[in-house]
Amino acid sequence: MLQDRDHRPPATLQELKYLIAKRQIVFPNSLEQVARQVIERPEMIVFESAAVIARNCKVSQTTVHRLAQHIGFRTLREFRAMIRDHLRKISANHR
Repeated sequence: MLQDRDHRPPATLQELKYLIAKRQIVFPNSLEQVARQVIERPEMIVFESAAVIARNCKVSQTTVHRLAQHIGFRTLREFRAMIRDHLRKISANHR
């Protein structure tokens, strides 16, 4: 869970990675499985349903939704929007 950040979710994928590296976000085991996949393959969270993500990570759909909340987002939709913005910026930089 976020430590001393006024519960504001990370604005970018880079910020999320930084918070994890600094141990300001620590995950229980099942959430860590999903978080690792999202960081390695951010397109998965944008283009796949919670059910498919859960199946790929061998967790429940509820765990996928809890990951977003654990990071500080109110909903999975908000988390997806942050990741989608990240992917758009990367795509724009590669043109």
